[in-house]
Amino acid sequence: MLGSPAFRTFFSTIIPIAVGLFSGTLVIEITTPKGLAWDLFYKTFSFYALLAVSLGAYWYNRQLYVYEVEVQRFLDADYCVAYMRSKCLPEAAERYKELIRNGAGGELLQAMEELRRILR
Repeated sequence: MLGSPAFRTFFSTIIPIAVGLFSGTLVIEITTPKGLAWDLFYKTFSFYALLAVSLGAYWYNRQLYVYEVEVQRFLDADYCVAYMRSKCLPEAAERYKELIRNGAGGELLQAMEELRRILR
């Protein structure tokens, strides 16, 4: 959902419209003949709807930020190499543990050479 341009467009359009709608409704609900009665704001539905939309917008934008930071990290070659090492090396070490114990390290050396070639 965060990677979809359609959802990004939808939320970037709907959130401001909802905030504007509930803000206008809040003003109408707290308006009295004497002016704005700010002491009534917590008694209105639109205040809580505005609060919910604002918190939802914050949550969505925070998730979008975290997603984009994760995507941007993979643009850095050093991060990609470190990521591959953290994910692949423990699995490879476990796989080759038995081969090393049996003295069949040739396959491991070939795999290490292949890994060095890939990570360059």
